[in-house]
Amino acid sequence: MITNRLRGTVLTVAHLPSGCLAYAALVTQPQGAWDESTLTGIETACALLIVLSAVTFLLALPPVRRRTLSRWWLAPALAFLLVGAARWTYIVQTYPQGPGG
Repeated sequence: MITNRLRGTVLTVAHLPSGCLAYAALVTQPQGAWDESTLTGIETACALLIVLSAVTFLLALPPVRRRTLSRWWLAPALAFLLVGAARWTYIVQTYPQGPGG
């Protein structure tokens, strides 16, 4: 039988890559609207962050529904999901794709 401590450890380890992706997506700054490779990298980090957050949310959902873990275990996944979506939206709105790009 899996204990709550093991479940918590697995979820914590699952959130570590999300933290790294969130950091990369937030800290990386393009040099301008012409810096397409950096913009693509930020968008890729945001997309991976959203997917990974959804996976960790789904991983945490069954123990939370069974009430073996607190509902606060869903908060990091939702926060990372929000960060990824907000950063991606900001990049798309601030640096629109120009003609021919």
